Amino acid sequence: MKSIKLEFSLRDKTQDANALRADGKVPGVIYGPELKNTVVYIQHQDLRKAYNSPNDNLQVEFELDGRTHIGLFRDVKVDYLMDKITHFDVFVPKESASMLFHMPIQFTGQSLAVKNLGAVLEQYMETIPVECTLANLPEVLEVDISPLVELGSIIKVKDLSIPENVQFKTADSHSVVASKAPKRVVTVVETPVGGVAEGDADESADSTASSEETASE
Repeated sequence: MKSIKLEFSLRDKTQDANALRADGKVPGVIYGPELKNTVVYIQHQDLRKAYNSPNDNLQVEFELDGRTHIGLFRDVKVDYLMDKITHFDVFVPKESASMLFHMPIQFTGQSLAVKNLGAVLEQYMETIPVECTLANLPEVLEVDISPLVELGSIIKVKDLSIPENVQFKTADSHSVVASKAPKRVVTVVETPVGGVAEGDADESADSTASSEETASE
């Protein structure tokens, strides 16, 4: 998976966090099993650009104590009224440690059921739980939907191609996506009490009036 490079600055624990925020910086903590907890800060605009990524598994590359580390964002706090990030953690796992991730699913190919039969795709899983090391984590899991050729066709976890050095952590029987028949739109015509629609009532009244005029003649 691609990583994004960020530059963190070491922070003195005596520095006031609110003062940093007022100065356009965001305080944070870097930690991990092979790292001591380190307090840092970063320019808000730089962090915002990185954290705008839609992928929750975004890998962060940075320098610390003369070494390059790869970590993951954890416990990012956002003030939604001010639209500002107020705090963040970066977790640096062991390179050899397997972890649980939720990998985004991305569809590829073309479904003939959609193209020729007017089917609609019904997606049951947007991410899939996997276990692997951080280095082996793919950015997305590509799922080819070309096997969806009929109405009611289903792709299940057991039908997916497993990336190398990655293990799925969900049942093989779970459905991922299906081609469903489009919902039919049913038009309901409401009939007034008495069983005569408004237009019919007008015609009935005109007919009655005409009959009465004929009888009087």
